Amino acid sequence: MSGRLTGCFGGASFDPDDERNRSSREVAKGGRLSSTRRRAALRRALAVVSGVPRSAAVVFAAAALLAGACGDKGREADEEEERPASAAPRVVAGREATVVALDAATRERAGVVVETLSAATHQAEETAYGTVLDLTGLAEGRGAVVGAGARADKARAALAASKAEYERVKALSADDHNASERNVERATAAWSADEAELHAAEAALAGHLGADRERWGATIAGWIAGGSTELGALLQQKERLLQITLPPGSPLGFPPPTATVRAGDGAGVAARFVSPAPRTDPSIQGASFLYAAPAAPALLPGASVVARLRGGPAWSGVVVPEASVVWWQGLAWVYVEMGPGRYVRRGVATDTPVPGGWFVTTGVAAGERVVVRGAQVLLSEEGRAAVHGSEG
Repeated sequence: MSGRLTGCFGGASFDPDDERNRSSREVAKGGRLSSTRRRAALRRALAVVSGVPRSAAVVFAAAALLAGACGDKGREADEEEERPASAAPRVVAGREATVVALDAATRERAGVVVETLSAATHQAEETAYGTVLDLTGLAEGRGAVVGAGARADKARAALAASKAEYERVKALSADDHNASERNVERATAAWSADEAELHAAEAALAGHLGADRERWGATIAGWIAGGSTELGALLQQKERLLQITLPPGSPLGFPPPTATVRAGDGAGVAARFVSPAPRTDPSIQGASFLYAAPAAPALLPGASVVARLRGGPAWSGVVVPEASVVWWQGLAWVYVEMGPGRYVRRGVATDTPVPGGWFVTTGVAAGERVVVRGAQVLLSEEGRAAVHGSEG
């Protein structure tokens, strides 16, 4: 049999000029034909060789089938070469935690940045509510005390004068009756009247001071009595007086020396402790305290305020930066760097907010490095791996 075979036969092929080889050529190209076309080509090839001796026909058909098989193997090899090589897994489930691993190039593209956590301490904070007090009564109390004090001073001076006059007249009367009994009686009456006036003035002064203590407490009553600089700052509206009331059952045994107060949308203002309040807020029914704060636009008399008071024992922990926290399933998580390019997700509590983040005592520790940029990329990578795992 003349001509050349293609495929597995040493590069030989059927002669293209031989009409009988047309179907055989199609079969030899079977690697690029569908199974239906392949069978049709095979039937044509067998029909063509029907007039050929039996032995040659068998060889011819076998060669065609082998050529088709070689074509299939070639196609499989091509597809295998085109199939991308599987990349190393980025998410590995460990015994205790799932590790997300990123190479340096991926970390750079994702902008992953880590930050070392520093040790921090935090005291428990209590939220309290209060009111900016109207100081009209404070000014009136100061005026009443000043008036009562002046009256007492006047009575005291009058008493001193009348007493001196009484002693002079009495001495003259004892010295050969140089003063009449009537003069002695008059001097005695004047002295007694001035003494009574002094007692009345002092009682009035004490009454005003008592009313001030009942209304403002002992500390501010002392300011009123002495005209202190603290009182002057309040009356000149350089400072505001606030009554802060703790909620019932508050763990704070005694108010802290300072508190942060805020009225409406105004900025927080530092207030200093003055004294316990002589009465509570009837709407809250908790322990009340008086604080003085610098005057601010939002701190007007009658304004309601929210106060944050620190007290109790100090706790040791770390501050988790706000930028490091990602949220998943309603919980807060951070990614901790376990090694170069290896990260583990851990849960953190967010019930103690502090400036810049949250104070935590568990989950992470001082000295550990957390992802502060790119944490969402790590969470997405972990989620993608979970989805693919469930599909498999």
